[in-house]
Amino acid sequence: MSYQVMIVDDEPEIAEGIAFLIQRFCPECQVAEVAYDGLEGYEKAISLRPDIILTDIRMPECDGLEMIRRLQAGGLSTKYVVLSGYAEFEYAKTAITLGVEDFITKPVEEDELCAVLQKSCRSLQREQENHEKLQHMKSTMKDYVLKDFLERSGKYTETIKDYLEQYDFPVSGRQYVCLVTDLYETPERERRQEFLRLVKEKELASLGFLQACFAVEYSQEQIVLTGALKREMEPRSLHYAAEKLKNQLTQLLDTTVNIGIGMPYRNVEDIPKSFEEARCALNYKIMKGSDCVISYTQICDIEDSASPILPEDIKRLEECIDRMDDEGCRAAIEEIFRKISEKNTLSLEELQMLSLNLILSGIRKIPFVQFQLNQYLGKNIFSLESISKFRTIEQLKNWIINTLRSMNELMLKDNLSEKKDVIQEAKEYITKNFNREIGLNEISEKFFINPYYFSQLFKKKTGETYQNYLIGLRVERAKKLLTETDLKIYEVCEKVGYSDANHFNKVFERFVGMRPSEYKKQRR
Repeated sequence: MSYQVMIVDDEPEIAEGIAFLIQRFCPECQVAEVAYDGLEGYEKAISLRPDIILTDIRMPECDGLEMIRRLQAGGLSTKYVVLSGYAEFEYAKTAITLGVEDFITKPVEEDELCAVLQKSCRSLQREQENHEKLQHMKSTMKDYVLKDFLERSGKYTETIKDYLEQYDFPVSGRQYVCLVTDLYETPERERRQEFLRLVKEKELASLGFLQACFAVEYSQEQIVLTGALKREMEPRSLHYAAEKLKNQLTQLLDTTVNIGIGMPYRNVEDIPKSFEEARCALNYKIMKGSDCVISYTQICDIEDSASPILPEDIKRLEECIDRMDDEGCRAAIEEIFRKISEKNTLSLEELQMLSLNLILSGIRKIPFVQFQLNQYLGKNIFSLESISKFRTIEQLKNWIINTLRSMNELMLKDNLSEKKDVIQEAKEYITKNFNREIGLNEISEKFFINPYYFSQLFKKKTGETYQNYLIGLRVERAKKLLTETDLKIYEVCEKVGYSDANHFNKVFERFVGMRPSEYKKQRR
């Protein structure tokens, strides 16, 4: 960083000589101006406001010390370094009492000049760092005070009032309102900080409806805007103003923005109520989709209505869960959420309860999964707040589908070791009974296993489906009978478990490549 230096000396040769030395030997300093008496120095310093003023003491019209007094009285915060001859030592001591940073004896030596200027630069740097830390602390404290106030749910005290007034918060406005903004999929702190800067520097023209606006970074994604309205506004007008704000933020921050709006209130102590309403409204983004503005009045207008989901829809899902049919579960849930999207009148509480019931449909059918819920559901599935973590209804739907699929996979994995011998036992049973009608339900009842689960497990263990395995046994037995006996085709058909000769012929031809009669002739 380069610091600006102004030189004040009534001797042009000395002033220009000092300027030359600074430019050559002090790279951290830049000579911004030269004045040749105290009055000129005062006027230029007020206009330029340099970081360091290097001034002689004895000058006509106005000496250096008088110039310093006037500048200090005018509020100029800068570093003063005085030039003094040995005979002017008493003047130098007076200068120190005025808060002068240092003094340099004439004639000026480059080493001494550089040392004094470097000392002043270091002092300026420390002051700047301390100022930034103080500002950060003030900003942090301000955010803490405002967040604490927002979360106090109306517990407005004189202490809170004093804090708000200390930070120039208007406590006697006409109406107060809260807006909660959600930067969709924008976790980058730089973008959030840019949002806060735009508010602080009053660069958002769309915030013109607020007399004073304060922004608080409430979470990684949410920034709260609160303040006093310039004039009383109806909810519709407030909604329109928030739409303009959303559009401007979307353009400036290059991201999707959602905004929830609380109700406007006349008393400052009701701001926490407006804040809670704005948060509640924003949660409805899951129903409205991204890039939306939702006011609390809108969600209050949602009337109680009959659920679009029929008992038959839940029953269909439970049947699929019973069979551990992943694709069936997906189709059932897709249909349920299609109806939700078409109706679009469910309250957030109704959506939460419906989602919970869909998950419980799986849990009721698979009791052991209850011991491993946290792996899939998280700790807060039973709270309404958890629904707000989903940004769109599509995300919620996919989460439910994946959760039920995970339950199915967990059940398959858990039962695999317990049923390690059931497939071998089932194969032996099929081998003994394939000559009669035998289906999955009979196998399931015999071995106390879900039919759909048995079908999946059989393929996993043998590499082929139960049906193909059964047909394979029957065809091999039929080939043996056709080769070694004089049984007619229909008799062979009955011997291997088929009651329909035409169906037997088609199955045999599909597996062997020729009809039973052709096979029999070929083998004789």
